[in-house]
Amino acid sequence: MQHETKNERREKKALGYKHEWTDTGGHSHRVIFDKKTLERPQTTWKALTFVAALGLLIGGVAILTAPRKDAGRLPLAPTNIRPDFALTTTLRNLTTERPVALAAGWGDEFFLADRGGVGLYRVGNGERLQYWKSDAGSAPTALTFIADETSEKNGALLIAYPERIDAIYFATDRVLNEAAANAKENNGEGEDKKNVSAEENKPARTAQNAALGEATTILAIPGASIAAVAASPERLFVGDFNAGRIWRYSWRTLDALRGAEKKETPPDCEIGAPDGGLAYPGFRPATEPYMSVVYSPETNEIVVANSGLFRVDAFNVDSGVWNAAHSWSKTPGMERAFAGAANPIALVVSPSGWVATAETGKIDAASGKKSPLQIFDAKNGNWISEILLGVPTQDEARVATPIGLALSEDGRQIWALKSNGEVEIYASR
Repeated sequence: MQHETKNERREKKALGYKHEWTDTGGHSHRVIFDKKTLERPQTTWKALTFVAALGLLIGGVAILTAPRKDAGRLPLAPTNIRPDFALTTTLRNLTTERPVALAAGWGDEFFLADRGGVGLYRVGNGERLQYWKSDAGSAPTALTFIADETSEKNGALLIAYPERIDAIYFATDRVLNEAAANAKENNGEGEDKKNVSAEENKPARTAQNAALGEATTILAIPGASIAAVAASPERLFVGDFNAGRIWRYSWRTLDALRGAEKKETPPDCEIGAPDGGLAYPGFRPATEPYMSVVYSPETNEIVVANSGLFRVDAFNVDSGVWNAAHSWSKTPGMERAFAGAANPIALVVSPSGWVATAETGKIDAASGKKSPLQIFDAKNGNWISEILLGVPTQDEARVATPIGLALSEDGRQIWALKSNGEVEIYASR
């Protein structure tokens, strides 16, 4: 029996006598050439070309047929909503405590935080459906609700406190059919089917009695002054008023803290620092305690109200880098620009490509504005329209300015929390 020497085995391996590889689909392949093939270079090259082509073909098929990350994603909110809104409802005396923050919920529901805790309310009549008390001595500072089918955190209410973030998780399978219920009440049992359209009869999710447990702390930031919170499918963004920065955290990192006694971890990115290379002056919130940070899935950016510099700024979610093309400030001749002492302190971003901002301070009559609620083009800051409040802003002694904004799930309503505790609802015309 003839045995191969080490040099012979090394030569065969180097020449590809036994060729093995794993394609992009995870499949293992092995090709063995005989010695005669190796001795004929032309035949060898043909064989290797065939093997390479086969590998590319199999790998390409695997890539094209692999499940996409956004598979099953529901359509975004309508992108043809006109940026023209009018006041429809004013909700008063929703709570005995002064409200401090609000967030849109599912369908016809919204969350409102006061010094004692967080309540779930119905838009139509302001009925409080449920209430979650805060710990003694703690008062919420900001809210956001994740209603995103692509996110593992879908159905999570994030409640910000000065030095921590709590979360309440809601079941996503609780639905109500308010349209059908109203039809039964008004028209009698059995007549609702002929009086309610298919769209109105469509089931809607509800957070009422759908909480999967009590509020739990998911992140602690000692020494911070948290005034804003936003979320993308992969990350959490925390606005720290003291630092004048937005701290970015990975959901994967925060999930790893679930069983830990301390919920502290350093951020993986600092957003908002001045950048001389990009001529960016930096994020400088100036109207304490208000900050506004929102996530825009259409552009994969977070958009912030830079109140100290009369600016709206956008940052890429993945890199944290400022995007000059989607940011703007007041400039000479800019129609309805931020002027005088009117700084943008709250905003919402629509899938339709516009930004609604709320300003505080005295409205400059020379600007032609009648309201602190203005709508701009999200890409270049061009003014589009304004939203009139329930009380004319000319009567400054009676004016209560908006301190928080929320956009409904379908993009057809804007909700404004005013400094006097009222919630005004504006509908697209």
